[in-house]
Amino acid sequence: MKIERANILVVDDEFGMREGIRRLFEAQGHRVETAETGRNGIDKGTAEEFDIYFLDLKIGDIDGVEVLGAIKAHFPEAICVICTAYASIETAVETTRLGAYNYIAKPFAPEEIQLVFDRAIERRWYILEARQLRAEQERRLLEITQEKSRIRTIINSIADGIVVLNQDEEVVLFNPQFPRLLELDKELVIGRSIREVLPEPYQELIADIFRQKDSLQALQQEFIIHPPAKLVVMANTTTIRDDQNRLIGYVSVLRDISELKQLELLKSQFVNMAAHELKAPLTAIQGFLEMVVDKTLGDEPETYDNYLRRSLERSKTLITLINDLLNISRIQAGKIRREIERLDLSQQAHSAADFFANEIEKHELTLETEFADGLVIDADREEIQRLLTNLISNAIKYNRPQGSVTLRTSREKGYARLDVSDTGIGMKPEEKERLFEEFFRAKNPHTRSITGTGLGLTLVKKIVDSYAGRIEAESEYEKGTTFTLYLPLAER
Repeated sequence: MKIERANILVVDDEFGMREGIRRLFEAQGHRVETAETGRNGIDKGTAEEFDIYFLDLKIGDIDGVEVLGAIKAHFPEAICVICTAYASIETAVETTRLGAYNYIAKPFAPEEIQLVFDRAIERRWYILEARQLRAEQERRLLEITQEKSRIRTIINSIADGIVVLNQDEEVVLFNPQFPRLLELDKELVIGRSIREVLPEPYQELIADIFRQKDSLQALQQEFIIHPPAKLVVMANTTTIRDDQNRLIGYVSVLRDISELKQLELLKSQFVNMAAHELKAPLTAIQGFLEMVVDKTLGDEPETYDNYLRRSLERSKTLITLINDLLNISRIQAGKIRREIERLDLSQQAHSAADFFANEIEKHELTLETEFADGLVIDADREEIQRLLTNLISNAIKYNRPQGSVTLRTSREKGYARLDVSDTGIGMKPEEKERLFEEFFRAKNPHTRSITGTGLGLTLVKKIVDSYAGRIEAESEYEKGTTFTLYLPLAER
């Protein structure tokens, strides 16, 4: 049940995204074609049928929805995955209505798109299998057992979970997705009562259905399997009636709506955190300025110099926070204008280290470097400098007097590797788990006097992900931290 060499088309106007997906799946032996415009994507996507289509929603020359419509009109069974930074429930509903198989929000890590691909290619196999069975039927080569197998294959190819019940609450038919979505810990068996295996919330739904069997037409309900929105399914249940409108059973369809719920949750969390982080420095500035204006401490101007300086520092923090928020927003929306060029990562790291020389000396630290030659990457110079600045700045801020900062570059399996190490305060395991969350800052006695927005590492992660790279962190509390990032080497 596997397609060894899939044909994939990537339609995206962002070079880094196209190349990242191409490299990921070509390394697995698949064939990948790319298109940087919507019209080119339509030409390629309709000239031949690909196994999987990855489509950007905002391509530039034409709307990605038009590309999706053209491909689905030509190949109705095409598996189209929408990859977009314009993540909203409205766009998800619209693309799903037009026949999109799945929907993934940018930027995403390689393991996230790999999971989507694995599910999509499984469904593609079922579609091809069903198509082959239909062809055999047309050639009159099918027997009754093969006909049943064809129906089973078609049902199994549906991404949603399906279960059919008779009037005695017994299971008549189900597909593998149904127990998988509900994460049942008991085996679902044809002919047995559905209540024996279902979790309690779903049992209540079944009870409601059978209580209303004379009047029920359809019933819809959400189930949170893993809160708050890690796994959420929508159950749509309808009655099955014969030609005389007599009730003969029920069919329930489960749809995974986790991504839509996560979008809602993330939007709410982001608004709440942003409001809180903006309010704190503004309140402090207001308090200091009111003290100065009202001359609470007397009429001597020098008395208020410290409060004016503190107001200035808070305003700088506020501007930094806003700039970080804007940068993250631009990356998520795909509005970053990049000037891709060939860069030597070691040279960029050396330049960044020189920039922080005075800061390292001020904090009584030593700098150790070890740079490898020939680590050429295709990237935007400003983004790479922003990435390096964040990592080195953290290594300085969270270090100890007489400590050290180490920068090391090397080559590793097609990637340029950068290690940034410090001998500072380190992190606890629970702090490391939340390291790349927006606005997260470790809170312990060592960090009370250290200022920051909690967005620097979030920005670093999004930049690395946008180049199909990855970032890792190793840390031990009160001993130090090492950040390791991998960026794809440029093709010669």
